[in-house]
Amino acid sequence: MTEPWLPSGTSFLWNLFFGEGLSLEIYVIIGNVFIPASILFWLYAFTNMIYPDKRKPILILYLIIGIIFEFILFLLLFFDPTLIATFAIESAIVHIDIEYKTFILGYLLFIDTTMLVTGILFSKESLKSESREIKVKGWFLLFAFLFWCIGGLIDSAIPLNIITLPITRIMLVLSGILFYFGFILPPGIKRLIIK
Repeated sequence: MTEPWLPSGTSFLWNLFFGEGLSLEIYVIIGNVFIPASILFWLYAFTNMIYPDKRKPILILYLIIGIIFEFILFLLLFFDPTLIATFAIESAIVHIDIEYKTFILGYLLFIDTTMLVTGILFSKESLKSESREIKVKGWFLLFAFLFWCIGGLIDSAIPLNIITLPITRIMLVLSGILFYFGFILPPGIKRLIIK
C-alpha cells in the first residue's frame, strides 16, 4: 500500500548518500512494478474471506491485467519514459516527485477503485458482526480505505503544491494508522473503545 510513495523517500536518501536523485526510470520502477502483485495478494485475501467461490475468475482477470500493465510499463520505459511520467517538483539537486501520464493514471485509478470497492465490502462484512470488537475494527478499516483511496487519487491525479501536498500526505499517514487499528486493534485503543 505504500509502494507508490517509496520512490520519494528513496530519492531523498539516495541524494543524501550520493548527491543526486533517482533517474525517472528507476523512480517509476520502484513506485509501480510491484503494484500488480500487491493487488493480487489483497484480492486473494479478500476473496478467500468474502467471496471464495469467485476467487479464481477475479484473480485470473487481475493477473492478466497486471501482466499487460507490466509489459506496457517496461516497453514505455525502454522506448520513452516521459510517456509514463515526468518529474514534477524538482530542486537543483534531487527529483522529489513525478506527475504520471494517462497510461499510469488509468491503471492507478483502476487499482484505487478496486481497493475502494473491496475495502467497503470487507468493512461492511465486519460491521455485520455480532462482536463489538469486529465492528469497531470494521469502522477503522472503512475510514482507512476511504482515506487511502482519496489520498492516493489526489496524490496521483492532481498537481501537488504547498496546500495539496500536506493534505494528501496527512490523509495517507492517517489511513496507515487506521489500517493498523483495523487489522490489529492495539490493547490501549481496545480498552478505550470497547467496554
